[in-house]
Amino acid sequence: MDKYILYHDLADALQHDQCPVCKLVDERVERMIKVLLREGAGDGQLIGSYVRARGYCNAHAWRVKESGDPASQAVFYRALLEDHKTSLEKYLTSRKQRDFRKKSNALRSLLQARMTGKADGDETSAYLSSFASEERCPICATTESCERRYVDAVVDYFEGDEEFRERYRNRGVLCHPHFRRLIQSHAERPSVPELLEIQLSRLDLQIEHLREIERKANVRFSDEEGDAYLGGWIRAVRLDVGLPGTDTRYKQRAAAFKDAALKP
Repeated sequence: MDKYILYHDLADALQHDQCPVCKLVDERVERMIKVLLREGAGDGQLIGSYVRARGYCNAHAWRVKESGDPASQAVFYRALLEDHKTSLEKYLTSRKQRDFRKKSNALRSLLQARMTGKADGDETSAYLSSFASEERCPICATTESCERRYVDAVVDYFEGDEEFRERYRNRGVLCHPHFRRLIQSHAERPSVPELLEIQLSRLDLQIEHLREIERKANVRFSDEEGDAYLGGWIRAVRLDVGLPGTDTRYKQRAAAFKDAALKP
């Protein structure tokens, strides 16, 4: 992306009630989905990468679904389901062969397992692993790359451009996932202390809005005019987790339950 375009896109995205990184990433994902649906169905290499990644993550799969174009999506899902079908057929065949060996000669089956190092149940592990992939959801991978670039740009422009710095002072706020990424990557940059102070002031403002919503819910104040704060809880959601699809796996230090494996 051209740096001039990036600068103006980021500056325009600075608003009181939104994370600019979220907004730009969301727009980028929307463009990516449109390109996928328009051109991807005829691109064997793209379909192959989709299958190797075992499709999209849950959030992005449903977002693509909402974009329509059933014919294009059918091409991707047919390829994915055919791959799953092949794995299932292989698993079913191996189970039948194993059961036949057990019935025909249990001792020979045991000796063969010891000689080959393949114990009963190995085919089950192999089949279960076929649902996973070393490759990430393609949209997640693009999202993460864009997030990193936009967060880096926020710091660079804040330090290097007075107009951007003033605009950020007046309007800038980052959602927690992207503010965390900024600190994670740029904690020692000279601009970070001021960015921390700005974020703190935005948190104070959001907390005030939420308190006002709570106050207005009290029956004694139910007849008061003014709904300016009613969107505060929605802004609080966006502040805490970003827009749908933003990676918040950092919130979980340990698996929620035994053997949990969450696909990003």
